[in-house]
Amino acid sequence: MLPALENIPHSPDTWNRWAFDHRDSHNRIRAAILKQFGSSLTDYQIDPIDPQNTTQFLQNNASLHGDMNSVLGLQSSDLEDVNLGDERELQSWIKIHYQEHLYAELKLQV
Repeated sequence: MLPALENIPHSPDTWNRWAFDHRDSHNRIRAAILKQFGSSLTDYQIDPIDPQNTTQFLQNNASLHGDMNSVLGLQSSDLEDVNLGDERELQSWIKIHYQEHLYAELKLQV
């Protein structure tokens, strides 16, 4: 599941699969934070991703990352400033985004 977040989605089907795996990772991270730190994080809507409103997805996702990284003492990246339609920006965003999930899951041992 986590390795799937390294995949670069290009079609509605691959975006849907990526979004499902992304949601799963955030669910596991939030559950582990609740168990290990006693902090209940807000569950922002990130799946499905509305292709007509990626701004809302990016804002919600950035909030999830900010919340989890704050509890875990990890550095956050700017995950909102990206044009997902630009291949180079998308590739860079996927890498940075994946790394934040990787660091969080490793720290939480999930």
